[in-house]
Amino acid sequence: MPWYLLTFVFFTVFLTGASYAENGPEIPEVQAEIGIEERLGANIPLDLSFSDESGKEVQLRTLINKPTILSLTYYRCSNLCDNISANIAGLLGRLQSEPGKDYSVITVSFDERDTPADALHEKEEYRKMIGRPFPEEGWRFLTGNSENVRRLTNSVGFKYQKEGDGFRHPATLIVISSSGKIIRYLYGTTYLPFDVLMAFSEASTGRTGPTIPKALLLCYRYDPWSRRYVFNVMKVTGAVVLLLASSFFIYLLRAGRKNLQG
Repeated sequence: MPWYLLTFVFFTVFLTGASYAENGPEIPEVQAEIGIEERLGANIPLDLSFSDESGKEVQLRTLINKPTILSLTYYRCSNLCDNISANIAGLLGRLQSEPGKDYSVITVSFDERDTPADALHEKEEYRKMIGRPFPEEGWRFLTGNSENVRRLTNSVGFKYQKEGDGFRHPATLIVISSSGKIIRYLYGTTYLPFDVLMAFSEASTGRTGPTIPKALLLCYRYDPWSRRYVFNVMKVTGAVVLLLASSFFIYLLRAGRKNLQG
């Protein structure tokens, strides 16, 4: 078999294996009563109305006009929810992007018993933890009725259950684009600024957003197994190999032409 056919077969097998290594085997979805059923690419209903910290009724479409972090908690929770909100505050203190301009944060209580007064108390407490000046509109705390809360939680696949006087629920942040599209889920109670900025960059495609090079999206990918952005070894290696192969092929063509001319 000619060397160039062998080269073609080798790169075909290499890239096929790289694709499998990157994406992994298909994992069947498991329906859970408590947890997250990811709805990536779906849109949340922006026509939903909630009450803000002052008791004023606001629609989500008036608040979501830039990459937005959506946090679902309840304000009576003194354990997991406190941990989530405190770590959001720590994250916001480390992000280099400009709050209120490059991104915004919305925390919505899924407990219909929570009131605007509870929301205001949460806002005042956690804004102090940020450790630097932070605009009022940069982080909003909302409450709402059971119907609107259910429509929102269902739209993002957030599954929770009442237990005693509280709730059992997952811990995750959801990054939403300015059009209301679900871009990324960030799991757990601790969040890396790099992961959040990468999600913002994905959410702001085609519009001015955080000052993060778009080229990074070519070199990093979101790994659903580790739930982190990781260096995309296969894609970068494949690109380098193809570049070298193309350069070598062009070199051979030029060398062949010189030999013919000579």
